[in-house]
Amino acid sequence: MKHRSHLPLQEREARSKLIKVLRDQPFIAGGLVKMARTCGKAGCKCTKGDKHVSWYLATRHKGIRKMICIPRQWEQVVIDWVNAYKEITKQIDLVSQRCLERFTTSAKEGREKDS
Repeated sequence: MKHRSHLPLQEREARSKLIKVLRDQPFIAGGLVKMARTCGKAGCKCTKGDKHVSWYLATRHKGIRKMICIPRQWEQVVIDWVNAYKEITKQIDLVSQRCLERFTTSAKEGREKDS
């Protein structure tokens, strides 16, 4: 494989960010959902409309969607992990787009040479 120095600067930076996030941060593939619920206890404030608000992690396991309630003490940690995953997918998309551009340019040049 060629050294990365031949790659465009934007792609090299995206690859570096991707490797750094993968190496340094835990991540979870999923999304965050804020839900308001009632607990079912008689006389609770939620029965009068002031519902309990909590964060849920929406993820998939073997193709089945799961909603996992995030305890308050874990909220910021899980939010950071989900944000790390979003950064990973953003950098992968950027690198993939640059590779696609190189491929289409090379393929087009190859077709022009054949003509």
